[in-house]
Amino acid sequence: MKTINSDIKEKNKTVGTMLVAAGIYTRIYSRQCFRDKNFDITPEQFVVLEALIHQDGLYQRQLGEITLKDRPNMTRIINILENNGYVERRSDVNKRKVYKIYLTEKAKNNFKYMASVASDYRSTMINGISKDELDLCMEVLNKVLNNLLDKVDMNV
Repeated sequence: MKTINSDIKEKNKTVGTMLVAAGIYTRIYSRQCFRDKNFDITPEQFVVLEALIHQDGLYQRQLGEITLKDRPNMTRIINILENNGYVERRSDVNKRKVYKIYLTEKAKNNFKYMASVASDYRSTMINGISKDELDLCMEVLNKVLNNLLDKVDMNV
C-alpha cells in the first residue's frame, strides 16, 4: 500500500503540507469517481447543489460563503450548472438586479444518485479510521480553522 510518506519527504511533512496533500488527493479521487460515473458536473459543482438541496433559493454570495468559493469561482460554477440545466437564476422580487439560485427538476432528480457516489468516496477517505480518531481529527481541524478565521480576509 502506497503511503503519503513515499510522496512527501519526511523533512517536508508539516501540518500544512499534510492538509494540502489531503485536499489534493481528495479532489483528484472525487473527480475520478464522478468521471467514472459519467456525471456532467464536478464534485466542486456538486457541493453547490448540495448547499441548495439544504436551502434552495440562495444568493450567489451566500453560496460562496457556504462553499468557501470566491466570487469569480462561484460565478463560473453557477454558469456551468445553469448551462447544464441544474440551476436557474431568478430575479429577487425586492431587488431587480440581484438573483437567487434555484435547483431545477433535473438537479433534484439526479441529486440522490450523485449524493450516493459522494458518500462512497467520502467513506473511502475515512476507511480504517475509528469514530474516536475521526472525532479527534475533526476537533483538531476545527481548532486550526478557528486559529485562522480572524486572520484571513475572504474578500481578497
